[in-house]
Amino acid sequence: MSTITDKIQNHKFIVIGRDGINTLGVVRALGEIGIRPYLVLWTIPELCKYSRYVQECYLSRTLDKGYQYILSKFGNEKEKPFIFATEDETVSCLDRHFDELKDKFFFYHAGEQGRITRMMEKGYLPQLAESCGLKIPKTEEVRNGELPTTLSYPVITKSPTSTFYNWKSNVHVCYNEAELMRAFKQINQERVVIQEYIEKVDEIDYEGFVINDGRDLYMPLNNRYYRTEKDSYGNYAYIERNPRPELIEPIKKLFEKTGYNGIFEIEFLVDKNGQTYFLEINFRSSAWMYAFHKCGVNLPYMFAQSLLQGQLDVSSENIRKLPFSLMFSRADFRESVLTGKVSFWRWLREFLSTDCLLVYNRHDMKPLWGKVYYWLRHRSM
Repeated sequence: MSTITDKIQNHKFIVIGRDGINTLGVVRALGEIGIRPYLVLWTIPELCKYSRYVQECYLSRTLDKGYQYILSKFGNEKEKPFIFATEDETVSCLDRHFDELKDKFFFYHAGEQGRITRMMEKGYLPQLAESCGLKIPKTEEVRNGELPTTLSYPVITKSPTSTFYNWKSNVHVCYNEAELMRAFKQINQERVVIQEYIEKVDEIDYEGFVINDGRDLYMPLNNRYYRTEKDSYGNYAYIERNPRPELIEPIKKLFEKTGYNGIFEIEFLVDKNGQTYFLEINFRSSAWMYAFHKCGVNLPYMFAQSLLQGQLDVSSENIRKLPFSLMFSRADFRESVLTGKVSFWRWLREFLSTDCLLVYNRHDMKPLWGKVYYWLRHRSM
């Protein structure tokens, strides 16, 4: 990309996270514009370390060891390196070391140590969002096994914090008290968030970034889903330009109250009556971020460039087409075709016409082969 400046190339770029499509997307989004990042993985490598764009990969047994490696190897650079964290646990780790990092690195933060981690608690952001004029689902947080007192069925259970690994295992839609009591037995946490279950017909997820403590917001596009799951997001979606302009001002107010600096995804649910409900903010890039880059909005680069300028610099924006489709093909095949919701031939037509696939990439094939090799090896064991 010709817009890359010599100034930004003087900085090292570090990507730290679990091995998965979130991390791979950031690596590719940087690599395809000429920035080869250092990669720190703290889970078993299947995908990301094989990417042609990785400059150097460090494999860590734990997140803490990965953090210590970054601090020791890159903590005394002449130009502050950029750290891109790709899931909630990693963002929280950096947030809890804010004081140690703030003078050495550029990274996602909210101006004080531990603030992002507090905002990741499920009860915190909805109240803040409601104060900014956004509609939220009714919610209670209870002890595991304790029935809600203000909600009517159906309800949906969630983990009280998004840093909990494998949070999906704690998501259950319950249509009566008996189903809720069964769900409690499958949830391995002392506290449980219970929320009114709203039958969704759509989700809207905005992707963007903010700088200057939440005051300067860039959020040009969002994604919506061709198919959604009742208790989770879908895996086949399209990118468009803001179908709900009435949400923009409340979102701006919300980010100003968070004081956040970084890439984000903010999620909304749409019910059968067209009502829009705030769900959460992910203080990181989403799995779909790579598709936004292919569409013409490279959030990691724009964020870094804006930080160096001290103001929004999105001059590299070059949107190719709208709508722009994306698919996490393996997950969508499993949840759509193998469940009988979509015929194989319909799915194949959709797969072949999708603008961006999140794993397959003809210019960067080794991550796919690494995933296949890992799957075959463990299937035969």
